[in-house]
Amino acid sequence: MLERIVNISAGSDYKQSSKPGARSKASRYLSEYQPVGNDSISLSPATAFLSIIGWKLKKIHLEKEKLQIEFTFDDLDFATAINPGEISHLQKIEYSIKYSVGAYAGLSELNIKIDSPFVLENSQSIQIERHLTELKQFFNFIESSFGYKSNVSSDSYEVQNIFSEMGNALQREFHYVNNNLLRFLEKFLSLKINATTSNATHGGKLTLKFLQIIKPDV
Repeated sequence: MLERIVNISAGSDYKQSSKPGARSKASRYLSEYQPVGNDSISLSPATAFLSIIGWKLKKIHLEKEKLQIEFTFDDLDFATAINPGEISHLQKIEYSIKYSVGAYAGLSELNIKIDSPFVLENSQSIQIERHLTELKQFFNFIESSFGYKSNVSSDSYEVQNIFSEMGNALQREFHYVNNNLLRFLEKFLSLKINATTSNATHGGKLTLKFLQIIKPDV
């Protein structure tokens, strides 16, 4: 399978669509790419899907048998790595997420790492969400409660308490992100992920693994 994960090149079909405006739309959602290997594939179905759900792909790059994927959605920067050969058996997806939050003295940058249990839906219908309201609210709670501190741990009782209280709502948002990410990879890799073979952990919980607040220079 890895031989099919290839170069996002200037000659790919996503830049050669005959439909008016297709090239500019694709370019808007693919702002950065990194070449891997010597072949190329069409990104037209994949970028069309990103256009529908409102995501902006920043990078997709094969490194050490894992796809390094970076994208922006609702002003949140996501990064993750997935082994294409293990997609049908995913139990969780780990995300690094960055968000800039307003503070009295400027913008604070918040960075978190989250493990999200993965359950693939069979339905191909897309319930479009334009905002990740609960995740942004979590960032804002953390900044307003702990932004004055020089450091704060994701393991602290206060942080975990906020995270736990918002757990169900956050879980729903990550379920949405997970499934759209996998639908994108289906189109990008030209494969079909069968939900019946997915080794998902239905009882898993969202886990906050890391938290960092970077304050503005004052």
